[in-house]
Amino acid sequence: MSESRGGGQQQEPVTPRELLRHALVDDQDPRFPRWLPLPGILLAVAWAAFQASTAPAAVDAPLTAPLATLVSALVWPGAAICAVTTLAAWFGWQLEID
Repeated sequence: MSESRGGGQQQEPVTPRELLRHALVDDQDPRFPRWLPLPGILLAVAWAAFQASTAPAAVDAPLTAPLATLVSALVWPGAAICAVTTLAAWFGWQLEID
């Protein structure tokens, strides 16, 4: 059952390392399009903006606390939100292609 239909040779299973290498090396291959990180970036920015808008403002410097909250929310958990969302979008993209 593991024989290919055309050549009669057995195909070896694709390893994750090989899949990533093929997905990221070839510029002509649409397996990792340039727009793919965009949903993760937008979601991380939206989360950081929400956190900054709900942060309590300081009395003496009303923009300092929300700006600090925005930057810190972009760093963490923004990086994790971006990574997880991009990974989920990539796996969805792979399932749609394959």
